[in-house]
Amino acid sequence: MKKLICKKCRHKETIENINLSINTKILIGQIPRVREKDGLHIYPLYCLKCNYIIEWATDPNNNSGKAIDGVEYFKTFKINKKFKQYFEFIENDLVNRGYTKSEVIKYSIGWFVIIAGLIAVFN
Repeated sequence: MKKLICKKCRHKETIENINLSINTKILIGQIPRVREKDGLHIYPLYCLKCNYIIEWATDPNNNSGKAIDGVEYFKTFKINKKFKQYFEFIENDLVNRGYTKSEVIKYSIGWFVIIAGLIAVFN
C-alpha cells in the first residue's frame, strides 16, 4: 500500500505525504472502528479537497476481492460534526509539520530555476 485515494474527488497521496507533509490534502484518523464480524480495523480518511470522509482498511492480499492497491474502501459521506471535531486537531497540527524529503528537493529545484531565470533576465 503506497497511496490512498479519495473515492469522491479521486485525489491520491502517498503515505509519506499524508503522515509527514504540511501540504497534504488527506488526513487519516488514528482511532479505527472495529467491525465485529471479522475484527477488521476501519479507519476514517478525511479529504480536505472535497470535505468528505472515506472509510478504509488495509487488505494487502485482497482477501475481500474488493481491494484497490492493498486498500479496501467502504462508506463515503460528507463530513459531519462528529468527524469535524475529531479531525480538527489533526488539521491544526499541519502548521507544525515540515516538508518531506522529496518535497524539499522538488521545491529547491523550483527555487533554483526561478533564481536562474531572474538572473538571466536582469543580465
